[in-house]
Amino acid sequence: MWRVLSNIIEMFVYSAVYIIIVLIMLKVFGATFTSEFEKKISEDGNMALSILCAGLLIGLSLLLASIIR
Repeated sequence: MWRVLSNIIEMFVYSAVYIIIVLIMLKVFGATFTSEFEKKISEDGNMALSILCAGLLIGLSLLLASIIR
């Protein structure tokens, strides 16, 4: 029982840390490449910037998954 609860708490902690890191990386990424990062993706439909952002998130998630294991 306590082992399962411990695993659930650990999963939530890692998820929260990952979400915080992703939000920070998106802000850094947006400030580095363009000043209107969110506008270019949502309103203008810039597919290249969306794919670049998706690649960044996938790479970051693979990195964090290897650190956790």
